[in-house]
Amino acid sequence: MKTRRRQRNKFLSLYLWHRYAGLVAALFVIFISVSGIALNHTDELQLKKTYLSSPTLLDVYHVQAPTKTSHFRTAQHRISQADDLLFINSFDALTIDSNLIGAVELNELLFIGLDDRLLLINQHGQLIETISSLDGLPKNINLIGVNHQRLILLAGTTNYWLSDDFSINEAAPEDPINWSKPTPMNQRIELTIQHQYRSRIINLETLMLDMHSGRLFGAYGTLVFDLIGIILLFLAATGVIIWFKQRPKKHRS
Repeated sequence: MKTRRRQRNKFLSLYLWHRYAGLVAALFVIFISVSGIALNHTDELQLKKTYLSSPTLLDVYHVQAPTKTSHFRTAQHRISQADDLLFINSFDALTIDSNLIGAVELNELLFIGLDDRLLLINQHGQLIETISSLDGLPKNINLIGVNHQRLILLAGTTNYWLSDDFSINEAAPEDPINWSKPTPMNQRIELTIQHQYRSRIINLETLMLDMHSGRLFGAYGTLVFDLIGIILLFLAATGVIIWFKQRPKKHRS
């Protein structure tokens, strides 16, 4: 009787271990399946265009705050630069490789001055034209403003250039000129720009790939997948044992 009870207790213990291991494995299979299905439909789910904004996840990826920021305001727009990203209100960020010097509004267009080009932005935050050195614009721009005739004026180190109908012409200095000046940044503005910048670094496709491959767990990713592999082997072995134990015994005639 005691031998049968011990055998039954061992079987129940094995069954419980099998059940809990199965629960862990099931969660892993669901995790891998969901991330795999999502990666197969990257374009439909717009994973490349959706970015992480969770500070916790961004910290996991060690996304740092920008090293260089500047901020300008016009009547209807907020324009900020954080390293190589340009933010206009809440529109999609633009990638730039030069410095923001100012911005002015004119004729329902936003003219954003960089030190080597002029960006023309419509009311929807879309870039519709770029004026650069190929159009006669000098590369050493340091100011952008509007004169009393409501014309865009760009200032270099020694000369001035007037942009009329998107053409660049040399112009003499004149007064008064309403130059675009940077807006002082308090802590709230600085934190907002930092969050905007950090929230444009890692997209959902990268997260799904790292989750699916285990890279999200860093140096422990390989160990996690090894552990899951051991659990699956344990499930296979205990499943076979339980099946044999529960098989109805054949009675000899």
